[in-house]
Amino acid sequence: MSGIHFAARGRVWFKYGGPDCTLSSARAARAAALTEIYRMATGHTACCPPGKAFEAEQALALDLASWQEAEQHRGLRIRARVTLALTGEDAERATAFDEEVRAAQLDQAVAADRLAHLSSTALADMQSARIWWFDQHLRRGHLLDSWDSFDAVVRPLVSENTDDAATRFAQVFATAAQRIIDHPDKAHDLRLAAHVLLTRVGWPDLADNLPGDSSVRSDNGAGQST
Repeated sequence: MSGIHFAARGRVWFKYGGPDCTLSSARAARAAALTEIYRMATGHTACCPPGKAFEAEQALALDLASWQEAEQHRGLRIRARVTLALTGEDAERATAFDEEVRAAQLDQAVAADRLAHLSSTALADMQSARIWWFDQHLRRGHLLDSWDSFDAVVRPLVSENTDDAATRFAQVFATAAQRIIDHPDKAHDLRLAAHVLLTRVGWPDLADNLPGDSSVRSDNGAGQST
């Protein structure tokens, strides 16, 4: 891991000699053996987060458990028993890193739970979505004065079968009824149009149940006699 350094402690054994050996003394062989151990340890720790130090140490121990030829020094054989550790400032930085990782993971888990809750409850159906949207405004201390933002942002997220013709038809009229809140002058025209439609298709019982005053019926009657 960048900025974190592992310290290695342990015991190294080495043998050198043979026609291909270029090491002229035990001191040179010892230095070459340590260099080889360092190279192998770096291969296991270069991209190792602090929390994976034990795994890196075990992998290195397996590599060094038996005699093997050094890759960069002919005629040199090595084996070792090494432990890895973080000390001093590196240990403190590793602890801070682990805490930040746990905090980030917690934030992600909370966000995932919150989105799952919204999807399964607040956005499960249109009525729940309307109640949730209304409650959001109440929590902020002001009454809901427009449903335009609901139609634009929340409605497309609701888990409903929008491929169903009856559902789409109901959504259109529900949206129109909500917009009357912002345009009360259009309420009479909407009721009149709905009354004419329901009467024309032969459902006067539904037409008579529309909210409104008697002027809807009289206007509709005049329209039909024309």
